[in-house]
Amino acid sequence: MIIIEKWGGLATNISPYALPPGAAVTQVNLQCLSPGQLSVRKGLAAMSWTTHSGSTVPITTLQRFQSGTLETVVYQNSSGVLFYAKGPT
Repeated sequence: MIIIEKWGGLATNISPYALPPGAAVTQVNLQCLSPGQLSVRKGLAAMSWTTHSGSTVPITTLQRFQSGTLETVVYQNSSGVLFYAKGPT
């Protein structure tokens, strides 16, 4: 386990040579939900959808959004076609 005594923050627009001690250029698999606290993101999980318009071609880009209580995912496959999936079960 890595312990950082003083978190220098996320510095995305800085030269690697000018990076302050304890700072990071990228933040992968970490999230900041409360100020001053980093936590590890949970891993991947399989999902099923009640409505789905997709195919078996591999997905290249994906975006999720929520409208009220209905969660929707819009994604693009490697052929460039857009699809959507609504309401995970």
